[in-house]
Amino acid sequence: MPYEVYLKPFLYGVGAGLGLYIILRIVINMFFYIGKPNQVLIFSGRNHKFPDGTTRGYRYVIGGWAFRMPLFEQVATMDLTEMPVNLVTRGAYSKGGISIDVSAIANVKIPSTTNVLDAAIEHFLGQQKQQIMHVAQETLEGHLRGVIATMTPEDINEDRLEFAKRVSEEVEPDFEKLGLHLDNLKIQSISDSEDYLVAIGKKLIEEIKKKAAVAESDADKYAKNREEEAKGHAKAVNEEVEMVVRQAQNELDTFYNDELAKVTSEEQRTIVAAAQARALAEQELQRIRSILEEKRRQVNEILPAQVQRTASEILAKGEAIYLQKRGEATAIVLGEIHNVWKEAGDIAKDVYILQQIESILGQVVNSVKDLKMDNITLLDGGDGDTLRKHVQSYPAMISAVLNELKNITGIDITEVLSPNRPGTGSPSPLGMRPSGLTR
Repeated sequence: MPYEVYLKPFLYGVGAGLGLYIILRIVINMFFYIGKPNQVLIFSGRNHKFPDGTTRGYRYVIGGWAFRMPLFEQVATMDLTEMPVNLVTRGAYSKGGISIDVSAIANVKIPSTTNVLDAAIEHFLGQQKQQIMHVAQETLEGHLRGVIATMTPEDINEDRLEFAKRVSEEVEPDFEKLGLHLDNLKIQSISDSEDYLVAIGKKLIEEIKKKAAVAESDADKYAKNREEEAKGHAKAVNEEVEMVVRQAQNELDTFYNDELAKVTSEEQRTIVAAAQARALAEQELQRIRSILEEKRRQVNEILPAQVQRTASEILAKGEAIYLQKRGEATAIVLGEIHNVWKEAGDIAKDVYILQQIESILGQVVNSVKDLKMDNITLLDGGDGDTLRKHVQSYPAMISAVLNELKNITGIDITEVLSPNRPGTGSPSPLGMRPSGLTR
């Protein structure tokens, strides 16, 4: 029977566990307490030392949890919620002997502060909320009557906040001793059986009406007076304004006339200045025109003549250079002839020159004659020497060619043709062979 062997221990274990669970559940339910946030758990039966050094026969937990010591402690609860207390005080005599009735409502609670809570535990532990509310009501009514006795019905009715404040101040010390706290006190109604407050109200209304009538009359009188004053002031202001306007108009007319005169004078000065400026401009224009005319004349007459004179000088220099180069070439040829005839002596050279004199002179004359100029513009400096120099330039060109021939070949044509040449007799006729020479 192996199955039965294993089943019995299992059942024993389950039974033991279940029994233990039940026991723990019973213990927790009996000895473990959890309080609400607005609830105080009070554990009494054992002495406990508090932070202030005192020893008390209880401990409390506000809104938490704790274990109760079995056999030695018991647990009670106390509610910390608000308790509305209705107050109806009838026939309370006020200052002056007037009997009045007051209806009010107060919100009372047990506070969680240490000292006050200790007093509440001592006074109200184990009591119902209605009993606590009755104690609070009796205490409030007593202080309410005491405060009423110190105030007149008019003061109580006119300043209910001050009345409630004084009641709260009066009741607070007794509430702290009892372990209570007054959150607020609201006065709902104040009345009296003899209609004293009504009479006071009527009297006040009559006084207010009288004051209102007087005030209205005074206001009407004041308004009429102010209206008359305003009319007088307005009339004076209108007259003053009219006077100011007239003065301003006169000043404006004077200013306008002065400015008109200034403008007219300035206009005349402007016209004169414009005429003067126009005359100066005309003079400047004439001067510029004369300058332009002079420039135009220079461009049309003087500059072309200067250009023409410069061109003529350049052409004359070119022709002279041409003739010079041509003469140099001729001189080179004659130099070669001179070298050939040098060995023949002076007589051979002279005979040859005489034989070729006609050709040489013809070539010289032709070289000068070949120079052609279409138009020549002469610019005289005023001394009449320009034309003479131009005429003398032709013989000068021939003389220059002959001198160049003499410088290059050593043959002096003018000396050969001279009848007074030293070392020679009378010249032979052209074409005659000199003595001592053969053909």
